[in-house]
Amino acid sequence: MTVPNLFTPAVIRNARPGKREYTLHDAHVSGLGLRVQPSGAKSWTLRMGNRRITIGAVDRIDLTDARAQALKLIAGEAPPPPPLSATALTFNALADAFLSARQGVYKPETLASCRVYLDTQLRPAFGKRPVLRLTTPEIAQWFHSYSRTRPGGANQALGLLVTMLNFARSAKLIPKDAPNPCAPIRKNRRKARGRLLSSDQITALGKALRSCPPSHRDAADAVRLILLTGCRSGEILRLRWSEVLPDRLSLAATKTGPREVLLSSPAIRLLAKRKKGAISPFVFPSSRLPNAPIGKIDHQWSVIRWRAGLPDDIRLHDLRHTYASHAIMQGQSLTIAGKLLGHARPASTERYAHLDGQYLATAAERVAGIVGNMMIGAPPVLNGPGLPKPLDAI
Repeated sequence: MTVPNLFTPAVIRNARPGKREYTLHDAHVSGLGLRVQPSGAKSWTLRMGNRRITIGAVDRIDLTDARAQALKLIAGEAPPPPPLSATALTFNALADAFLSARQGVYKPETLASCRVYLDTQLRPAFGKRPVLRLTTPEIAQWFHSYSRTRPGGANQALGLLVTMLNFARSAKLIPKDAPNPCAPIRKNRRKARGRLLSSDQITALGKALRSCPPSHRDAADAVRLILLTGCRSGEILRLRWSEVLPDRLSLAATKTGPREVLLSSPAIRLLAKRKKGAISPFVFPSSRLPNAPIGKIDHQWSVIRWRAGLPDDIRLHDLRHTYASHAIMQGQSLTIAGKLLGHARPASTERYAHLDGQYLATAAERVAGIVGNMMIGAPPVLNGPGLPKPLDAI
């Protein structure tokens, strides 16, 4: 239940920013609110049914005018206020408009991430600057400075800035042909993530999983399913029986949205075995709360890893890397591997394309043999004993 406030200049002035955005509601005009951002920015909003209309910033519209505009909008006498002129549009105003437009479109966690980058990086750097006066040198200076400490975070923040400028064009807040000052800036190169389990390590892991004590059986099955599907650990640990179909998983919510995961025969058999006698809606229920998922299995994984003799720095997520890498080593293209993993962009898959050292050595031997035969005029042998088929031949 919302408690209305008797707005006065003092109330508006003393509304302090918190860790999260919040709204104070006016006692005089129903639906009128004072929105306070973590950055300290304040704006007037009007809630009309499921719509939230931004009337304008507090430093441009006083309380009397805000109430008058709200009453006109409620009475249907006036359309929503026009956007700021391009010359007056500051980055802070663009940020407010962007976040308001993405309410209900982005997931809450995505919006929260946007606010973190805005409040810690982008607003402090460009907040009061007119959007059309942002220049490539100043953006590059900010980006490279941020990259010294967090290259990945700098990439994310730069991507958000580009998205916001595109939004400004599509919403006609700035001219459609306005130049993109971010275009010449190249993001930091991202290294391949995680570790790849070799064939011998996968064999050792399988042996450790088969010999797990009863207290670790659920975790062992979860590890098997992660390795057999390439799913993220959270997708498996939160998996519901309603998402398990005869030949696939129909995941309702993943990092990239809903997606389907085709199941192999071993994965189908594993799930069928767990289905017998299942009473929880979750495939891997909590031992204490059957109607809740198992949660984290970090402790169990550390024990399984130790029993398999794996290095301490191999994480659960590295099983996903292993799935991707072995798919590519078996001749699957990055596009196919990306679809198996549920990646939205091929560049994401490239970071997972670790290759087994033995595979690389064998491939090097194969290539050297082909080149050597060419040097002496002999016909190349594409597939000698023990040599891998060329990736494009499968």
